[in-house]
Amino acid sequence: MRNKILVFLFVLVFALPSYAEKTIAIVVEPKEASIYVNNDFVGYGYAEIPKPSGKHVAVLRIECEEYKPLLTKIYGTDKRKSISYTLQQDGFYRSSATSGIVNKYFTVDIDPQYFTINDGKIDVSRAWKLLHQILLNYFNEISTTDFDGGYVQTPWAYKTFTMSEMQMRTRVTIRDISTPSHVAFQIKIDSETAASMAAKHGEFSPVDRIPKDFDGIIQELQTRIGKVSSL
Repeated sequence: MRNKILVFLFVLVFALPSYAEKTIAIVVEPKEASIYVNNDFVGYGYAEIPKPSGKHVAVLRIECEEYKPLLTKIYGTDKRKSISYTLQQDGFYRSSATSGIVNKYFTVDIDPQYFTINDGKIDVSRAWKLLHQILLNYFNEISTTDFDGGYVQTPWAYKTFTMSEMQMRTRVTIRDISTPSHVAFQIKIDSETAASMAAKHGEFSPVDRIPKDFDGIIQELQTRIGKVSSL
């Protein structure tokens, strides 16, 4: 029995260094990044993976929300025992902000100083003028203005981001829903994104984010003309 134990310890001591030489430690920042080897998930932020043998290659993929994904290879000739990677933050997330108000209409009650009602006839021309001033602070032009029909729409404003394959477009649509008992506008801020190649074909999809350049337009439309009454 004693001899068997000694043999076991001997094998264990010499096997550990051998095992260590056949693995490579992968260390990633941020620590919540997902690590995949040959499309198999192996860990978050840290993983010890088998070292490829001979001329074999391991395909390493690292992903994390709000960061650019990393795709690389580890070759059997690689002598390193550990490899560190730091993901780069995607410029799309750095230059846009989440918003629960985009892609749906919200209602703004017009401040009484911007409208009049005479004999049941509503005049919102002052609110209409202020509305156009606000929009032109964010858009180069307004594509559609129908005062009699109570409708305004801007063209799409496109934005690309550094260190990102994403493209975003933003548009504002406003309609007058005023009645003598409730003078109000309904406003919708459309926000859509597409990957670079998809954007060339107009394949945009709604997203709950807005470029930070346009973040102020929501507050201006809510507070300068009136206040939000409902979503």
